[in-house]
Amino acid sequence: MELHFRNRYVSRVWVAIMFYSPVTCRDYGQWGTRGWWAVDPGGEAFVLNTDNRYAAFYAEAANGAVWTGPYGPMYVYQTAFDSCLNIGSTAARRVGTRLVDMSGYSRYYVNLVA
Repeated sequence: MELHFRNRYVSRVWVAIMFYSPVTCRDYGQWGTRGWWAVDPGGEAFVLNTDNRYAAFYAEAANGAVWTGPYGPMYVYQTAFDSCLNIGSTAARRVGTRLVDMSGYSRYYVNLVA
């Protein structure tokens, strides 16, 4: 399944994701984390190809808006990252994420709107 993000918001948005990765992250919570994809208004980003139906995301806009939720927490960094859920660092901050259920889709789109 492919996970895509569409920016339907008025400002540039940066997206970070959390995804099931039991092999790569087996000793660190079994969930991988990656960020950031910059998506301009009207734009789209392909962020993940997976066999797992669940993923989670956090996003923030240039104007301060955020898309957060009750899942996680996930550690995000100021610069691009590719890590595992339970590898924390003093350079990271904790954020909540929103769950994505891609069951039944070969290509799933998350629309980021106000």
